[in-house]
Amino acid sequence: MIIGVIVTFAVLSFSVLGGDRESEQEARRLAAVLAQVRDEAALQGRDLGVRFEPTAYEFMSLEPRRGGWQPVADDDLLRRRELPDGLRMRLWLESREVILEQPRAEQRKKVETPTPQVIVLGSGEIIPFDLEIAREGGGTRWRVAATLEGELTTDSPDAAR
Repeated sequence: MIIGVIVTFAVLSFSVLGGDRESEQEARRLAAVLAQVRDEAALQGRDLGVRFEPTAYEFMSLEPRRGGWQPVADDDLLRRRELPDGLRMRLWLESREVILEQPRAEQRKKVETPTPQVIVLGSGEIIPFDLEIAREGGGTRWRVAATLEGELTTDSPDAAR
């Protein structure tokens, strides 16, 4: 009985803490990649964007000759990234939540490419946003935000509780 209780607590604490660490790691990874993308956009003088889905994000480049925004190919930093199972994102622009849609496979093959929700300008400026990464069904939320001044921040609104 004692071993059963200990194992139960160990499993519960691992799943709760493991999930919290996963959402924190993904938030910090996204902020680091965005900082690098901001620097790269400024160095190259090109506009880049980020297209968010509930469980993934991808980077896009503005290519006027090719008809607008195109997914970035052949760049490991700017590759499409999937969140670990159980994590989801929510996005706010100008204090309004943006409904993130999961594109179907047939939508990805269409000629029309969706536009990014967040844009990193060739000047190094980034459109302000708030993004939340959390485990489905609860757990600690982690927030990645870009301010009007171009600062990227990462924090947990649940940490103060």
